[in-house]
Amino acid sequence: MRRSALGFALVGVLSTLTHVCVATVLIEWLGARAPLANGVAFVVATLLSYVANTRWSFGARLGMATAGRFALVAGTAGLMSMGIAWLVERVGGHYALGIALVVVFVPAFSFVGHRSFTYR
Repeated sequence: MRRSALGFALVGVLSTLTHVCVATVLIEWLGARAPLANGVAFVVATLLSYVANTRWSFGARLGMATAGRFALVAGTAGLMSMGIAWLVERVGGHYALGIALVVVFVPAFSFVGHRSFTYR
């Protein structure tokens, strides 16, 4: 479990950097609007995350079954991120609190979800 947790964390950092780079290039160099750029960046980063986590973090094989389960967990994590941010905003909290809560809870949720569901 320790190797998969460390690998998951490193892949998470790589995926985040990929998202930032792709979005920035699309916005700054190609003139894309931010929502489109972030949507494309999310897809690219999620594909990278799927391949790297499947092969390296969890030592599994790429396939439609794991891809579907990965997408379900990733989508749920995305909704969870939005829900946390919405809730913090709704109660009048600073957006930074929402970000902090997302950073703490969403990766933990994702790791447990992938470990127990995606790569069971």
